[in-house]
Amino acid sequence: MNLDEARGALVQEGRELLAAMEEALLDIESSGYTDERVNAIFRAAHTIKGSAGLFGLDSLVSFTHVVESLLDQVRNSEIELNGNMLSLLLTCGDYIGSLISAVE
Repeated sequence: MNLDEARGALVQEGRELLAAMEEALLDIESSGYTDERVNAIFRAAHTIKGSAGLFGLDSLVSFTHVVESLLDQVRNSEIELNGNMLSLLLTCGDYIGSLISAVE
């Protein structure tokens, strides 16, 4: 696999993970909080961050790290996931998507 193919795989996987992240956020909004949904969102952010790190995509790594840290605080019951945070996380997903598109 050459660098262009690897970058294409990163973009494709990133978009799939963002779709899963958005779906879990919308599920929380409509059906309520579950550990499984929050963990899915966290894993998506964590995987995107790790993949971006392999390519030295520092902006994507840095921003996604902040999202991941916020989600970790939610998972540890340090902060509550409310409607405002759901909206913020959806917006963060959109921004991560734009950073992934820039890679493409």
